[in-house]
Amino acid sequence: MSSISSLGKMVSGLKAGQRGLQVTGQNLTNINTKGYTRQQLLQHETGYLNVGSNGGYNLQVGLGVTCTEIRQIRDELADKRLRQENSALSYYQNLTAASNEIEAIFDEPYGDTVSEMLSDFWAQTQKLKTAPNGVDERLSFIKSAQVLAEKLNSISSSLSEYQQQADKEVEKSITRINQVIKDLQQYNEKIASAEVNGDNANDYRDQRNLLLDELSTYGRVSYYEEPDNRLVVKFERHIVIDKKFINTLEFKQTIEGSPFNKPIWSDSKEDVFPMNQEITSANGNDTGGLKALLLVRGDNYVTSKTTWDEIALNDNFSVDKQGNSYMIPKYHKILNDFTNELAVMVNDALNGKGLNNEQGVKVFVPKNVPLEVREPRLNATEEEWDAYHKAYNALLVPGNIQVNPELLKEGGYNHLGTVDPRGEANDVGNNTKIIELLDQWEENRDWYKDDIKTSPLAKCVNIKTFFSEFITDLGTDGTEHAAKASEKTISVANIENERQAMGGVSQDEEFASMLKYQYAYNASARMITMLDGMLDVIINKI
Repeated sequence: MSSISSLGKMVSGLKAGQRGLQVTGQNLTNINTKGYTRQQLLQHETGYLNVGSNGGYNLQVGLGVTCTEIRQIRDELADKRLRQENSALSYYQNLTAASNEIEAIFDEPYGDTVSEMLSDFWAQTQKLKTAPNGVDERLSFIKSAQVLAEKLNSISSSLSEYQQQADKEVEKSITRINQVIKDLQQYNEKIASAEVNGDNANDYRDQRNLLLDELSTYGRVSYYEEPDNRLVVKFERHIVIDKKFINTLEFKQTIEGSPFNKPIWSDSKEDVFPMNQEITSANGNDTGGLKALLLVRGDNYVTSKTTWDEIALNDNFSVDKQGNSYMIPKYHKILNDFTNELAVMVNDALNGKGLNNEQGVKVFVPKNVPLEVREPRLNATEEEWDAYHKAYNALLVPGNIQVNPELLKEGGYNHLGTVDPRGEANDVGNNTKIIELLDQWEENRDWYKDDIKTSPLAKCVNIKTFFSEFITDLGTDGTEHAAKASEKTISVANIENERQAMGGVSQDEEFASMLKYQYAYNASARMITMLDGMLDVIINKI
């Protein structure tokens, strides 16, 4: 009977070696499979049989080997650290991509830039000063103004189109987040159903971990595993999965009249990302690619009526404070302010008479004038006229600015108001108004001096310096985002290396394991062969 017992022990060793080879083979097969975690076979002694009496010589005889479980080799702490850093990395990657795209739209400093066109406009104004009544000089001045206006309009249009593109990315992200949440819940159920019967659900666990990795790119993720092997998952501190319960995201209009949507929770209808606080590393809220997209896009398109309060996240601080403004709207609004200041300055300076001795026309006019901005009646009060001029001038922003069509008609150069009405009659060579424009161009002016908490920080510079500093600030912001993204990339790579050091598949280690299990399998097989031979002799030959 001892021989039969020994045969059972050898069979257990044979099965253990076979199972070990299967696990090793699966590891090698999935060495390049994304998200796969190395698996390890755990074994233990089946038990021992005591041989002998209390008064005699006691022996313990092993009863074989039992396969305990096939476990994954994971570092749970590294997983959580990676998902936290991955969320911040996605945030800064999206901001960096947005900065690069906006810089490409402005095309500074190597393309057909606004800076070059400003310099050309200045040069043409200088030439006009030398010959105010020269036809070529007047035509060149009008042409340079037209090119500048078209460039500003083009930038405005591109910024709005980029907002549309960012809005589509927001919608795609929300849709994908909902799908990931649903998939996570399904894998929860598959894992719980499989492992309640003692089956191996490691492949399902790999897929669930991949989904958690992906979810962390959209926002902050936290989770814990319950005794039934289901995960309770939180996204942005809000429970999204708890057993059979799932909570997804819905779309809601950002503000009334806006074409853009924002994510809200389907259960509470609250904002997933409350955008009422500046987003910085110090505040610990610089996480999530979706939040970055919302920050890039803003709540609405920028128009002549857009205020800085609509662009600032925290109304108690300037938009120049780090992380306290929507990206595209901020740059678009600054471009609007610059263009408006430039257009009003040119119009106010060149408000004299034309070569035909008639009142000249404005150089820059809006393309579209809403019905509410109507020219007052002739007997209107001074306050009414001031209000009209203020509302009219406010319309001179990129996307709605053009050179006066009267100046572009045949002979329209005669209507350019360069003649000082205070001079002598028909003094068409008078350049006083042009000198006035050049002086104002060089003169430092106060920008954002009004007591508005959310407006950019006040500065006193001339027109060209203001635009140069604006482009510098744009580049500086992009550099800071890129530096943060690079820092987070290194951090994520280091943590991923830690994960792979523990959970990744190594060919050398797996080949060593394969030899170990192969020798164990062969040893058990030889023992079975030997016992088979012994039993054959005992049964058939004795």
